[in-house]
Amino acid sequence: MTIPSTANPTASPNWPDPAASSRSRTDQVASVLGAPVAVAQRVLPASPVPVALGAGALLLAGVVEWPVAGALALGYLALRSWRTRP
Repeated sequence: MTIPSTANPTASPNWPDPAASSRSRTDQVASVLGAPVAVAQRVLPASPVPVALGAGALLLAGVVEWPVAGALALGYLALRSWRTRP
């Protein structure tokens, strides 16, 4: 029985190309991470006015503190300006 040499694994034609597999995995990870962003962009309103009013109302009602309301507003702006690369 012959044990294959692991000194240079890329020299074997049976091994997949690491660069090709990393590109496909990168595309897979990007699509998985981009899916929630796409859903949020469809659900959130296009105008920032309702989001700002909602965050302000939560702040005035004492439901959230000002850093949380600010994070909501900034998160909304980030999601609305997110563009995927073709």
